[in-house]
Amino acid sequence: MEVIISGSGLVGAAMALSLHKAGIKSTLYDQIDLLEAAKAAAMTGAPVAVEFGDSGGSVMLGASALRVIKKLGLLDELLANSSPSKFTHWFKIDGTAQVVLDAVHSNSKGEPDPALHAPIQIMRSKLHSILINACSKAGIRTYMGKKLVSVDDSGFRVTAHFADGSSATGDLLIGADGIHSATRIKAFDEKLKAEFTGVLGYIGVVDLEAHNIKLHETCAFYIERNKKQLVATFKVTEKIAAINVMTFADPDPEESKEDAYRPYSDLPKHSARLADLIAGWGVPKNVEAMMRHAYRISPASIYDLPDLKTYHKGKVVLVGDAAHGMVPNAGLGLVSGLEDVGTLLELFLRFPEVKDIHKVLRIYSKLRVPQATDAAARSRAMSKQYYSSSVFGQSFSHFVLRLGIFAFNHDMVKYYDIFDCPTQVAAAVAAEGDAQ
Repeated sequence: MEVIISGSGLVGAAMALSLHKAGIKSTLYDQIDLLEAAKAAAMTGAPVAVEFGDSGGSVMLGASALRVIKKLGLLDELLANSSPSKFTHWFKIDGTAQVVLDAVHSNSKGEPDPALHAPIQIMRSKLHSILINACSKAGIRTYMGKKLVSVDDSGFRVTAHFADGSSATGDLLIGADGIHSATRIKAFDEKLKAEFTGVLGYIGVVDLEAHNIKLHETCAFYIERNKKQLVATFKVTEKIAAINVMTFADPDPEESKEDAYRPYSDLPKHSARLADLIAGWGVPKNVEAMMRHAYRISPASIYDLPDLKTYHKGKVVLVGDAAHGMVPNAGLGLVSGLEDVGTLLELFLRFPEVKDIHKVLRIYSKLRVPQATDAAARSRAMSKQYYSSSVFGQSFSHFVLRLGIFAFNHDMVKYYDIFDCPTQVAAAVAAEGDAQ
């Protein structure tokens, strides 16, 4: 079997490694052009960060995702380059009224391996480097500058056509090309596009040690609900942390949809100006200092993909944000993407032949659509809580958050469900057999 993977980001690279583990050949294609990036760096005299379609900063991985990383044989390397994120903190914008989630308690339910009990924070760029290096060692080829323009799934095999005039043909095309997936648009429906949520901002990375900045929390959110402002900090190691500055832009109802958010695209793009901005919001001094000394500033416009009814069509299947791009909360988006990878790995270990592709994809969608749809709903609910205030005032909204986190900490409400890929796939395959 030969597989084309469109998108070489975190989920795409993990997907290629999973297929390799199942004895299936795959090739990665990405629209990022490293040659053009190198030319730009030469012209400007400054390094150009290549993020493969993703914003920089930190990502969080829970037990479901760590299980997949472990099966790929990369857990030790990942843990050596990350930090456990045992608690998540919420504050009012000035750092008062702390609310704490015990992330280990909620993440470890049903997980027998103590090494996976605490979610971890890792730099996105570092995780990507680990995955891509593993792909290279496995002999998996990656072609850059390959912008997908069309998909031909009319014959016995599927062909991906790229903007440079080249093409690739395989038995299966996997779209791992993010929330603005060309694979989804070209192979499924051009109307299946992600929608801008109105939330935008910037992400920066900061060297805590170099600037003597103290950061006690591994994961913290500072919220001003009335003004729809949010600052988040993520401690990856004792030295490195990430900071996100976000705000909700209310569109001008008199403007066209295309122009409605344009006035809000002028947020300051430099760390010093962003630091001045959030200082005016009233954030604690150490948070302001993080932004002031941040480097590698990346834009962050938040989109949300409407729920899909299926993740496969013909010989094309979607994984990660291409299938269920969701607003970022608690790492649910990346966790869901790696659950997709783990599910397909288990299915292909059982059914590695071309003749079984349609069975694999049918079971995959049956398992993943409800799980990822639920994760997206939880992400939306949490995001709404960040950017909305009760008619009784934001103090009441913060009190509601406190009650909700109390419920999570005391098992009254589930915060996170571990998706056990081998168990789920085994049950689904057995159910298929019984139905036949």
